[in-house]
Amino acid sequence: MAQYTQICSDCGSTEVVIYGQRLIAGELCWSGRATCESCGSIAEFDGRGELPEDLRPAILAEEGEWQLVLDDRKDTVRALRVIRERLQVPLQESKALLNDLRGTKTKLAWIQDGLRQENISSTLILCR
Repeated sequence: MAQYTQICSDCGSTEVVIYGQRLIAGELCWSGRATCESCGSIAEFDGRGELPEDLRPAILAEEGEWQLVLDDRKDTVRALRVIRERLQVPLQESKALLNDLRGTKTKLAWIQDGLRQENISSTLILCR
């Protein structure tokens, strides 16, 4: 879970936003909750797929950036298909991504799950 602060839309005080990513039944999901201690306002939000751009930095700061690496390069062609399907990107972009596939641990675990379903072995590595 990651957190950041923002201005409460109800009272203008500072509120704390806590959110995270997870896999639910093989699907990449995210959710969060904003709580204002001043006025008691609570807002919850969630979604499926990629984290919104404004939420990604705090997750990366909290858990670090991860990289997915194929254990056997002979699986490249099949892995490209999985990446294209999971990330909804064209072939050329999936080729570029495969050489340096980085992101949140949960997102990469989701891609790794797709690879595993195709009997493609891969490893997640914490980037330093």
